[in-house]
Amino acid sequence: MDSNKLRNSGYQLSDRVQFGGVFEPEKCKQIAKQVMELYDSNKDGYIEQNEIAMMLSDAYRAMNKGFNPTSQDVSNCQAILDRKSTGRVHSEDVEQLIQKYFSGQPPAQPVKRVPEKLSRIAQERLEVARRIFKVVDKDGSGFLTEEEVPELLKETYKHMGMNDYQPTKEDVTIWIQMTDSDGDGKVTLEDYEQLVLDSLRKQGISLE
Repeated sequence: MDSNKLRNSGYQLSDRVQFGGVFEPEKCKQIAKQVMELYDSNKDGYIEQNEIAMMLSDAYRAMNKGFNPTSQDVSNCQAILDRKSTGRVHSEDVEQLIQKYFSGQPPAQPVKRVPEKLSRIAQERLEVARRIFKVVDKDGSGFLTEEEVPELLKETYKHMGMNDYQPTKEDVTIWIQMTDSDGDGKVTLEDYEQLVLDSLRKQGISLE
């Protein structure tokens, strides 16, 4: 991938981008389309992991920063882009992310609901998640803020036998982006439940 393509596309990247209403929704669609044209090298309608790596590298080069993304960087980026947790990044995922950060109108999010009938393992995982959420949500607001998320992550890892896990600020930011369904910076119990179920699906575990 030519690292100058992003620079020559007509859209400038900067460390000082002023978020909130930069582009109209229609312009966001145009940008998403151009991103897909640049990075969907096999033209299958999806951005694969190797294409995400090229996209990350080019984005940093456009900001005059050298960057060689690791497999973890690529996985983190894919998790942020893959808003429907399908395991593949589609043009709609790219458009939603661009609209979230560069448009004054937040994208509509698909409504996800916890199935009425769940398998035993899914029920058990949700029960644990709900207990952890309740412990962390000390003020009973029904949602977690950026300040509360680190404790939730530590409690989650403790349940998995990792008592010394200390989440970084980047860990918290990425987790919120993965979990916060409406982009308001708050993680509700429903958001957390959906993350648990999506994780089970990705592991190939049946939910029903």
